[in-house]
Amino acid sequence: MITIVAAAVVVAIGAVVRGYSGFGASMFWVIGLTLLYPPATVVPTVLALEVVASISLLPAVWRQVEWRSMSWMLGATVATTPIGIALLAWLPAEPMRVVVAVSILVATLAMAVGVSFGRRERVGTALGAGGISGVVNGSTGIGGPPAVLLYFSDRGDEAVGRATLIAYFLGTDAAGFAMMAGVGLVDREVLLHTAVCAPVALLGIALGHRLFERTSGRGFRPVVLATLAVLGVAVLVRAFVG
Repeated sequence: MITIVAAAVVVAIGAVVRGYSGFGASMFWVIGLTLLYPPATVVPTVLALEVVASISLLPAVWRQVEWRSMSWMLGATVATTPIGIALLAWLPAEPMRVVVAVSILVATLAMAVGVSFGRRERVGTALGAGGISGVVNGSTGIGGPPAVLLYFSDRGDEAVGRATLIAYFLGTDAAGFAMMAGVGLVDREVLLHTAVCAPVALLGIALGHRLFERTSGRGFRPVVLATLAVLGVAVLVRAFVG
């Protein structure tokens, strides 16, 4: 019973963050739930919950999605994810998590002081961010930060960046879940955990989305930076205690 309650709390917190910012849930969920359940069960469960999250949010932001850059980035991510999966079989996971965590923290600091990572409308920039995301996602399960950094490194319409990330993550998570199902990682336990956690996730997502709408995105950028910083530290801690 304690395990179920703890899992519900982890899912709820990640869902509120996801509903508000458009990203961040999977990092909380992977790190938190792997303390309670086997990683082989957690990762496909998290991907399934992310798909549910994106489907619930996408109708409200459909018209704001920057489809062109998102399509290029998504294609690159799907193409390079198998490379990351192959690296996972050859390289130690924890050192890779350290590299990812330090990269997130350095990039977050750069964003905080005003460094731009390139115009997101450029095909090359979108392909680069997507390619890195695919390799990182396949090797560590942490693929979101490159995309987040691309869409929020320039000050502009945060609502467009948020909407585009929601659409992007629907594509990447659905593809990742399909790949895992194809190799037999989606079993009865995964489906059961998903069914139990989905209602909690939907409630948290609805709350987070409502908070974003009520504030009209005011203070959104600091929340993004704080979320990235927390996730970077969490991944770093996870690597050393993993």
